Amino acid sequence: MMKKFFISLMLLPFLSAAQDTPQVLRLNDYYQLVSQYHPVAKQAVLIRARGEASVSEARGAFDPKLVSDYDAKQFEDKNYFDIWDSYVEVPTLLNVDLKAGYERNSGIFLNPERNVPNDGLYYAGVSVPVGEGLFVNERAIGLKKGKLTQEELAVESELVLNNLFLDANYAYWNWYEASEKLTIVRSNLDLVRIRFEGIRQGVLNGENAAIDSVETLIQVQQWTNYYQKAIVDFENSKLLMENFLWEEEVDLSSVRPANGLESQITSLQFYSDFANTSHPDLRRLSIQGAKLDLDKRLNAEQIKPTINLNYNLLLSENNNLESTSFLSNNYKAGIDFSFPLLVRKERAKLKMTKLKRQENDLKINQKRRVVNNKVNQAYNKTIQVREMINQQQQMIENYQLMLDGERIKFDNGESSIFLINSRENKKLDAELKLIDLISEYGRTIGSLKWSSGILQNEITNAL
Repeated sequence: MMKKFFISLMLLPFLSAAQDTPQVLRLNDYYQLVSQYHPVAKQAVLIRARGEASVSEARGAFDPKLVSDYDAKQFEDKNYFDIWDSYVEVPTLLNVDLKAGYERNSGIFLNPERNVPNDGLYYAGVSVPVGEGLFVNERAIGLKKGKLTQEELAVESELVLNNLFLDANYAYWNWYEASEKLTIVRSNLDLVRIRFEGIRQGVLNGENAAIDSVETLIQVQQWTNYYQKAIVDFENSKLLMENFLWEEEVDLSSVRPANGLESQITSLQFYSDFANTSHPDLRRLSIQGAKLDLDKRLNAEQIKPTINLNYNLLLSENNNLESTSFLSNNYKAGIDFSFPLLVRKERAKLKMTKLKRQENDLKINQKRRVVNNKVNQAYNKTIQVREMINQQQQMIENYQLMLDGERIKFDNGESSIFLINSRENKKLDAELKLIDLISEYGRTIGSLKWSSGILQNEITNAL
């Protein structure tokens, strides 16, 4: 009981109270419920977490490394050699490797170059690339690509949410349409049933013709069928809504949708500008282009020769650090050089990366055209549907005037039940068409915001 009480308190902001039951579940509150509880929304959070892990993985290339090598040989009671070398290696962002260690070797057949003092030998050194890797190196590029991967996965998370909310939008307006139609059909069925009973009593009393009761009975039968269909459509719409409402305390039987005309839009320029600068698809392609630029820099760097300068200062326990000359005594130094003569592999990789970058630019141009056209299409449809709604509302008012006039004529004996039913059916058809248009209006607004990429942005910022 206590759990349900707290959950009910939590859901109070989402369910705005009407004057009487059922309460109203507004579209934005529905979006927030989807964002908090839907498994796909939780999946979007995990996608972002993967991005954070990618940066941590890239930073791992700069982790200090502890290494210890031990090698020994004993044969016929002779100690051929004992070789022990332990050191700490620290990679840096500038591609300069720092190294410090301790070496202790012994044995009757020890290689002379491995001879060290009896107490061992300490050393500290540095390795500096002066060719390939001097300005651009794989570790630094990897870290930058890791950060771009984090951004890319964040954009992928936005895409997942954008698509989720579009599907949720469709379900909501399908529910709205079914709910409103059920209300209208049920009310009209109650009305024609009452009318049928009145006319039937009039026929029995000799006040009405028998054919009038047949006319109203047909109306009852027709709207009973409409009512059965409306019930099925409404129940199916609730099932579709339940695909997105994972909070069990939300009972769709005790809430109703909000008026579909509450949603509003801004200018076409606003949606076009947002799409061009912030649409997730365009941002993802842009990030992929930035990754290719990093690959191109690294491939160009690999065409250079590899030249590494190595220097190690050697110290024993008997050495005085202050009297030691770094360049004239007690050091080990060297240089590593390598360069492929034809450089075919490196040049091919660079060319391939440039071609991929060109392909990506073409994808961006094509995607931008598609996105802008979708935004324009959705915006045009939204404006058109809104105008149709205004026209439909005026039509309903005019149908009501004609129905009222027909009823007056009937009271004066100048009309018939058939004509009244005809006028009512016209008006009811117009009201059902209005519900269709309002639902379509809500869906087109959702489509407009989805196509511009702003749908998920609005919802997540509202949380």
